[in-house]
Amino acid sequence: MIFNRESTGEGVFAVANDHFVNIPYDCSDITPNDEGVIPTGTIIPANDGTAIGVLFSDVVPEENPNGAVTTHGTIDLSKLPEAPTAAATAALTGIVFVGE
Repeated sequence: MIFNRESTGEGVFAVANDHFVNIPYDCSDITPNDEGVIPTGTIIPANDGTAIGVLFSDVVPEENPNGAVTTHGTIDLSKLPEAPTAAATAALTGIVFVGE
């Protein structure tokens, strides 16, 4: 058997400890950045009152739009690409933000 080993990211996650819950999420409707990546820590689906969680690791929608969203746990604010709005923080009742 032949196996190919590919790196799927840099191993940077926004969770601050090992107590968290992720759910699968189809990121097809999320707009990636200029590099074609939806970065770790993006508030999903939007940084507003519709927020359901925080993207667990980078997603490259062109390769595979499936990602994992943290819906419960502790998130390190310093690892987010954008600070959560007050509306997003209020909507994310299962998430505690720490840092900064």
